[in-house]
Order: sequence, then C-alpha cells, then structure tokens
Amino acid sequence: MEPPDLINNMEKKIKSLELELNDLRQGLSLVTDYYKGLQREALQQDAVEAVDQTLTKPLADEDIEFEAIWQFHEKALLADPSAHIPCTAMYEAFARYCTQTGRRVVAQDAFEFVFAHIENPAPILDRGEWIGYRLLTGSG
Repeated sequence: MEPPDLINNMEKKIKSLELELNDLRQGLSLVTDYYKGLQREALQQDAVEAVDQTLTKPLADEDIEFEAIWQFHEKALLADPSAHIPCTAMYEAFARYCTQTGRRVVAQDAFEFVFAHIENPAPILDRGEWIGYRLLTGSG
C-alpha cells in the first residue's frame, strides 16, 4: 500500500490538473468566440464592399458622368433656338472640354443620352444634329 501522504499529493495534483484543464477549456472557448466574431465582421465587411462595388460605385460613376455633361452644358454652350451643331462636333467639343477640365470623357452614346435629357431649354436631336444650342467661342 501507498503511504497516505503520497495518495494525498496525487489527489492534489489531479485536482490541480483538473482546474488547469478547466481553465484551458474556458480560454479555448473565449478564443473560439473571438475568432467567430472576427469571421462575422470579415463577412460583413465583404458584404459592404460587394454592395459598394455593385451598387454604390456605379451610381457614383454615373453622377460623375452626369456632372461632366452638366458642366459642359453650363459653361461651354449657349441656348440658341436657331443653332444647329452636328452630333460629332458636339461630342468632340465635349471631349475637349473634359480634357481641358480634367474630367473623364464618357462614350458618345452615354453623352448623347444624358445630353438629350437636359432641360431649360431641352436640346432637340434631328437628323444627326443638336438643335437649340451653340458652342461658346473659346470653349471646347
């Protein structure tokens, strides 16, 4: 038989090891919860970035395109009901304006689509010409 002190010491060691094991389990649980939280945040951030890429960025790009066309309309054109400008000449003037002002030049079809919706006064597209505006001298 083993002496009672040796048994007592072994029981204390076992109890101590059980407490340490319990502490390790609790620590592992905390680390697991923290890691899962990081995963959730990463997924949420990925979702936000995906929304930005698919929805917000294209809308911002459209706003930038519209702004360039609107500024061209405001600064480089003058309303004149009797004026006629060929579509290509109007687009070339727009492209020059964008280059001079550091704006991004949009495709001609995008320019024409947005320009056709300008108001006060609305330009008229007829047989390859824009009617109702003339270029200001020195613009474009």
